[in-house]
Amino acid sequence: KKEGADFSFKVIAHLNLRGGISKTTASISLASRAYQYGHKVAILDLDSQASASLAFNITGENNPVFINIWQQPEKIKKALVDIEEGFSILPSSLNNGLLDSALAKPIDQKNAVSGICKELEKMGYTLVIIDCSPSLGAAVVSTICAADIISIPVGSDVFSIRGLRLTVSEIKSICSAFGLKQPEIKILFSKYDGREKLSLSTLSELAKDEEYSQLLLPCFIRTSSELPKATKNKETVFATLKKSTAREDYDMYTREILGFNNLSKKELGIIQ
Repeated sequence: KKEGADFSFKVIAHLNLRGGISKTTASISLASRAYQYGHKVAILDLDSQASASLAFNITGENNPVFINIWQQPEKIKKALVDIEEGFSILPSSLNNGLLDSALAKPIDQKNAVSGICKELEKMGYTLVIIDCSPSLGAAVVSTICAADIISIPVGSDVFSIRGLRLTVSEIKSICSAFGLKQPEIKILFSKYDGREKLSLSTLSELAKDEEYSQLLLPCFIRTSSELPKATKNKETVFATLKKSTAREDYDMYTREILGFNNLSKKELGIIQ
C-alpha cells in the first residue's frame, strides 16, 4: 500500500432519511475512486430500488441479495458480483423490501450488516460502502450499527435539511439504545449551484450552525451535466480520464473522507 496512506478497514454508509439527494451517486463515486486509489472495495446495495446495482448494469433479480445471506455471512463470497478485480458489489432487488420483517428482532438489527462486513474484512476487503434506502427501516438501523463513518448528503431544500436533522437524531438514539459507539458523522453538501441564492445561504447556515459546522465536510458537490451522462452510460465519472467538475468534486470528497488529503495523487499512484 501507499506509504503514509491509511488503508485500515472501514465501513462508510451514505444515509439521509430524505430521498433524491444523491446518496447512490456518492456511494458509487466514492467506491470507484477509492478503488483507483488502492482500496479493495465492496459495495453493499441495501436499497430495494437497487440504484447502485443498476448503475453498474448489475441486477440482483437472479442473484442472492442481502436478505438471502445475512444469517449466513460466509455466503457473501458467492453472492458478490465483481465489477473489476478487487471491486465488487452485493446487488439488491425488490426482495430486500422484506428486510423489516426479516430483521424484526433487535439483536438481528444490531448484527446483520456488521456480520456481513466482518466477513468482507476476513476476505481482504479494506473498504465497504453501503447505499441505504431513504427510510428508517431495519436495514438502515443495522447499517448504523455497523458503520464507522456515516456520510449524510444534503441539498439546499427544506426537506433535505429536515432529513439531516432526523438522520443525526436517529443515529444518536439507535447507538444509545444498542450501547454502541457512535459512528463518525460527516455532512456532504450535494447539488450545489453557485448561481442560486438558496445554495449559498443553506451552505452558509450549515457552516455557522453550532452542531453541524463540526460535521460539514470542507468540500461540496456542484451540479454537473456529467453525472446524468455517466449514469446513462452505466458508469461513474471515474470510468474515463475526461475532466469535469463532478470528477474533481468527488475526487476531493474521496480524499477528504479517506484521509488522503495530505498526499499527492502521484504519491497515491494516480495520474488523473
